[in-house]
Amino acid sequence: MKKGFISATILACISLGLTSCVFFFDNSDPGSNFSYNTPEYTSVYTSSNMNKDYLASTIGQIHLPSTGDSRILVIPVQFTDDEFTTYELETLNNSFFGSSEDTGWESVSSYYRKSSSDQLKIQGRVIDPVNVKMTSTEFELEAKKYTGTGNFTDTLLTDILKFLADSKSFDFSEFDSNNDQVIDSVWMVYSCSYDSNSDLYWAYTTWAVDTEPINGYYANPYSWASIEFLYEGNYHQGNTNLTDKGDAHTFIHETGHLLGLDDYYSYDNDNTTNFDTPVGGVDMMDFNIGDHCSFSKYLLGWVDPIVITKEYLEEKNNEIKLTSFNETNQFLLIPPYENGEIKYNDTVLDEYLLVEFYTPTGLNEHDSTFKYTNGLKSYTKPGVLVYHVNASVGRIYVRSFLGVVSWDGYVYDKLPPLSSLSSSEGYYYIFSNTRSYSYYQMDDSKSHFYRGRLLSLLSSHGRKIEGNKTGYANDVCLYESGDKFMLDGGVYEDFIFDDGTVPQFGFEVKSTSNDSCVLRFNSL
Repeated sequence: MKKGFISATILACISLGLTSCVFFFDNSDPGSNFSYNTPEYTSVYTSSNMNKDYLASTIGQIHLPSTGDSRILVIPVQFTDDEFTTYELETLNNSFFGSSEDTGWESVSSYYRKSSSDQLKIQGRVIDPVNVKMTSTEFELEAKKYTGTGNFTDTLLTDILKFLADSKSFDFSEFDSNNDQVIDSVWMVYSCSYDSNSDLYWAYTTWAVDTEPINGYYANPYSWASIEFLYEGNYHQGNTNLTDKGDAHTFIHETGHLLGLDDYYSYDNDNTTNFDTPVGGVDMMDFNIGDHCSFSKYLLGWVDPIVITKEYLEEKNNEIKLTSFNETNQFLLIPPYENGEIKYNDTVLDEYLLVEFYTPTGLNEHDSTFKYTNGLKSYTKPGVLVYHVNASVGRIYVRSFLGVVSWDGYVYDKLPPLSSLSSSEGYYYIFSNTRSYSYYQMDDSKSHFYRGRLLSLLSSHGRKIEGNKTGYANDVCLYESGDKFMLDGGVYEDFIFDDGTVPQFGFEVKSTSNDSCVLRFNSL
């Protein structure tokens, strides 16, 4: 698990003009449940920009394109007291751009090609190491003295790009796949060891602040991690140490951030007094394991759900055969209803339930076989997973003279053009999987399921998953034959959405096999 060093909320604060990440939330509670207070939309508001890339653009971020031939510039950064070996550089190249067989599991490129069903083809190259003319300790001391805007590594990135432009006549257009004059993404991989207690020598993804164009190209999204993360898995198959060929788990996770995905673990979780683990650890954007879940793939534009409506269920005689999500991309969306009417805005940026059939195959197979470095495994058998998503969007703004981030109390189904926004406002999720980073902090302390989170797992055992307090997610969380969701004799009969509305349908798992299940739906 990687530190929550940068969050969407912190990024918003930086992008909107604060020079420090020390700020306060104006979390005035609009009530025990918030309702969809809809603003008066003008003709310029549209639902066509209800997607992660537009949200990011309102707070100064650009994402690595999640479809097509995206390009990554990988820069090895070495210090005078710790230079890369030839073996490390070869492993780094294979771990980013090699085939599955070139690595101990998957490369960044092969993982995302498989996860996206060939919709994302990450390309790029690892350039020659760039020398920082100081030791790793001296560099860290410089970072601690830094008082400028953004991160200290922003300045390093700018200096490196200037060096490439000046001394090597570097062609940055090679790394601009969509011709927007922004380098798709940069990875800086440093040569020294990582330190989990260091803000600098850890792994994180962020967005460069106040960068200037270099040869006409801007830097915006970038990641930073140690070469040693390539050897953390320690996987063995017989007498073969698979990790010798590179373990890209951390690099795949951080590249998920470059694409626009949040962390699904909670930065509040301290395993002592707070055991906040809404997804239970088992996801690539949680504890770095397995394939991406249906919400992530929906957000990235790779898949579309089957929306459960009365008409659809009548057509199917209330029974749906659900095949392996990992293999076929099939999944279900159960929307909220109010007074018998569906309440879903037909985009990923809303509140709903997602249902997928998990199988320990494909990108899940490795992590269902081997324990990851944190001791977790993915689910080891087939079963149904149910997620509660609240990706509702609000207008947020910063009162910079107070250091306060506020939400205007409205939930938006349409968004205005960028040209209409002031420099102190943007649009983003009102909820995060880190409750203290949410714009609206709903109290779910008395609930047996998580409320007010971006993404949470509704486990088949009907209880919150709370890490070291109750255990992380495991096979017991899967719905199997005979299990019921929101039906008499099942779990979550009292489930309500965050806005107080309810789903219209529940289901029973009639049967499961290695690659599919049959769900029987009933009206509530």
